[in-house]
Formats: sequence, C-alpha cells, structure tokens
Amino acid sequence: MPVYLEELALSVARCPDLAEVDFALPDGSTHPCHKIVHSQDVHPGTFQVPEAWAGNLESARIVYLSSNPAISVGNPLAKWASKQYAEKYPTVNWADPDIADFMINRFNPERGWVVERQHRKVDAAIKAGRPTYGSPEPYWGWVEKQTNSLLNSDTVWYEAAVMTEVVHCKSNNEHGVPEAALHCSTRHMDRILAASAASLVVVVGGKAANAFRAAHLEALAGKPNFGKYSLDGLPDASQNVFPLEIGGSTRLVCFIRHPGARGGSAVLETQYPEDIERIRNAATGQQ
Repeated sequence: MPVYLEELALSVARCPDLAEVDFALPDGSTHPCHKIVHSQDVHPGTFQVPEAWAGNLESARIVYLSSNPAISVGNPLAKWASKQYAEKYPTVNWADPDIADFMINRFNPERGWVVERQHRKVDAAIKAGRPTYGSPEPYWGWVEKQTNSLLNSDTVWYEAAVMTEVVHCKSNNEHGVPEAALHCSTRHMDRILAASAASLVVVVGGKAANAFRAAHLEALAGKPNFGKYSLDGLPDASQNVFPLEIGGSTRLVCFIRHPGARGGSAVLETQYPEDIERIRNAATGQQ
C-alpha cells in the first residue's frame, strides 16, 4: 500500500474537524460540520468515519464527485435479510491500517470488502463461518454503466473509475451537506484529485454541483446554469462541460443528474450528444 495514499486516506477518515465541531468558532458561529457530524447521533453504533474515496484513485480515468456518502444502518425489522445488517464499514474504533486498507482496497476481491457490487455486512451477520453480503449497490451499478459507456474497454470499472464526494462525512438524505460543503471541499477536494491522473471529473447531482460552485466561485462566475437542466430536458453543454484547473491539473468537468433523482438514470452520451466525443476523449486521456 503506497504510504502517501495511506496518509491521504487517513487524513480524511481522521479529519481533525471531527474534534472541533462542538467548539464555537471565533465569530461565535457553529462549526460548519456540526450538523452532519451529529446527524449520526440518532443511529446506533460507533461513529462511522468520513469516507475518502471508493475505487482505484491512482489508476482511475474518471472521477465521480457526488454530495456525500450515505450512512449504513441495519434495520432488524426489515423483510429483506440484506437490509437487516449494516455494512462492515470503518468506525473510529478501527486501527489506522485497517481504515486505510478499506479506503484504498475496498473493491479488491482479495480483501472481501465488496463482492459483485455487494458490500460485506457487519460481523453479526456471519453465517456458517462466512461473511454475508447485501444486495448490489444501485449507485455503483450506475457508475459502472457510465464508465463502460465512456471507455468501451475491458478495464474493470472500479479500476477505471473512482468515486469521491464534496463532503466526506456520512449522513442520510444529504443531511448537513449544504452547511459543510465549502469547508470540507476546501480541506480535502484538491488533495484527493491531485493524487489522481483522471482527466474527467463528473459532478453528480445538484447538491454536489452547488458545493462545487461554492469551492470554485471565480472559475464558475460565468456559468450560472452549471448543475441545471434546460427546458428541453438536457443540460446546456456550454454551462456544464468545461475545462478547469483542479487538483493541480486541467481536467474536463461535466455535470449530470444524480441517478437517484427524477430522470437521473441517463448516461452521459444521451445527455450530451454533441459533446460526447469530447467527454470520451477526456476519459481516455486524449484531450
């Protein structure tokens, strides 16, 4: 495991802001991460650490940037066994090497964290001495579809793509994301992207677009419709596909609706029919 990747993953998972959220800022205001950090208070179990990224950060050709990761909580009363137990996900009680391994090698089949887009369940769900897994994650399936559509290669999708967020703390329904977005993205976004050679950054969903704009106000000053769709049901490419210096490199930025939103299941080639070759060239490093 490369040392710099381990240090980067842990700098997110062990974010120093976690210890500061209950202290007032010099101006008397609440820490911007207060709401999202304490959103986990209503859930049983130990605090789940911020998620740095998922996928191969070093080799990825495409970065998918969404709002924030959902917290995994089991429901013992759920009808489906896959919903009765939470994901085996790092908490603050895990040792640093185990947290780093999870963040960096989450999709490595040898690690067993994920099998066929199904995440491993907590140890309480072990049956007959074997780990159990949930149902396939829809968002991962959507990313796989996007990636395969753009690259048209035999590269395994989680080697060709990496998923990360504007806000790294976990919450349900993006609770606390607007308040934390600027602070969290300023602290972590550029450092994560600097570790990736990807030439295409796909901003996924309206909240991620709003946070991305807040982090790059000057660069996006002339793009008031970034993260928005036109009346014809398609995004305006001039406002939603553009090069930007980010993470130490010039990359092509592209917006698309979140797959969980209404009308959000489309792939990029149907959203930007006249610009798809430009987007595909960025994904393949030919821009």
